[in-house]
Amino acid sequence: MKTKIVASLLIAGFSSSAFAALTKPSSSTLTSAAEMLKLPTENRRNALMGKGDKFYSSFISIAFNDAQPMSLRWRALMAAAEAGGDKATADLMKAGDHSQWYMRNAALVALSEVNPSQGVKLAQKLIKDKALVVRSAAVEVLDKSATAEVRDLLWEELNQTYNFKGAQSLWIRHQIVEVLAKKPKDHELKIFASLLSDKDTRVQLPAVGGLEKLTGTKLGEGPMKQSELIGLWKNYVKKENIAL
Repeated sequence: MKTKIVASLLIAGFSSSAFAALTKPSSSTLTSAAEMLKLPTENRRNALMGKGDKFYSSFISIAFNDAQPMSLRWRALMAAAEAGGDKATADLMKAGDHSQWYMRNAALVALSEVNPSQGVKLAQKLIKDKALVVRSAAVEVLDKSATAEVRDLLWEELNQTYNFKGAQSLWIRHQIVEVLAKKPKDHELKIFASLLSDKDTRVQLPAVGGLEKLTGTKLGEGPMKQSELIGLWKNYVKKENIAL
């Protein structure tokens, strides 16, 4: 779903964005914004064209209003990003540090659209978030960045204790390996080989994908059980002496 955090922290330090100069939205403007949020996403985007300054502060007010329901606050934050574009960065970074998990999650999704580089920086921070769903969203954002720094962070996160529930591996671990296996690096060959023995069978298959790309080898013909395929690869790894 890894660190260039300094810049993101600097941005997060500002309590408001370039829209801070806007006056506090009136009750009528807030009502209009709330009605706008009822529209389907594409209709809302079309309606917002050329009207970002008018509704932006209203969307932000709704998004950060603790009295509003989660679904409305989510839509409001996304609409603010649609209305403000990259000018919404500071407010989105502020949301990325919010106490509510869904605000952090929405901030990640929105920021990755309007300011991808800052989205990656926020994801590098939130991949360690206490909420699993937020960590997973961070992995999705980091999937778009192939830097060595991001790959190192993903490998580091794979075996963190918070990605297990007791002895049980959580699904984010195979999500991480799936991302890493898309464009594996030569020096990661032995790491992928070691994952063939991971207790989570969901981790094993993407590990095979990484090994296939790195070795240029595809084992087995036709459909077969996963256990059989993993067995073939374990034998291959042993024969080629590439195990850790």
